[in-house]
Amino acid sequence: MQRVPREWLGYDYLDPEGILIGLRKVSRTYPLHELEYHVRTLRSRTLRKYGEGRQAALFCYGIGCRLGVKVTFAQVERQDYDFIAAYEMNGEMNFAPVQLKELVPDNLPSSKPLQVELDKLAKYTDSADLVVVFHLNRQATIRLSELTYPCSIGGLWFLGCTEPIQNHWTLIGDLLKEPGLASDFAYPED
Repeated sequence: MQRVPREWLGYDYLDPEGILIGLRKVSRTYPLHELEYHVRTLRSRTLRKYGEGRQAALFCYGIGCRLGVKVTFAQVERQDYDFIAAYEMNGEMNFAPVQLKELVPDNLPSSKPLQVELDKLAKYTDSADLVVVFHLNRQATIRLSELTYPCSIGGLWFLGCTEPIQNHWTLIGDLLKEPGLASDFAYPED
């Protein structure tokens, strides 16, 4: 049985589907295109938590679609993780600490190749239960066979949108266990 830190049991876990539907309603209701780029994309310092919440919701919703279970999350930032994912399977609660990473759009100054970002994961030397999710937030061709993956973490996933209006997404992974396994999911609708 998985050993779970007691504090994880007391967190408020959020429904990713409800969050994503709410964010889509906001984007359709308000003229977000009129806002400054860092505000409308939730990249400003004050809105960063909400941008990470969206990425967490996308991952949890996508993995839930793949597993056929509801995966919720608690946005609790610690040194090694950004949120805790939780789901019930076979009558047992499962928890996973998740670190979010992003391959940022080309128009941002800190854009680095994916392998450089993967190499940075070597700093997690004692993180056998840590799951790392990369939001691939740009148009790119990724050749999985040409990448080297860290061996000190518990799981590695890629998440990306497959078209500009962000209705269709792909989840690839766990790259440490099943490198070629990908599943598609649709953004939830009300």
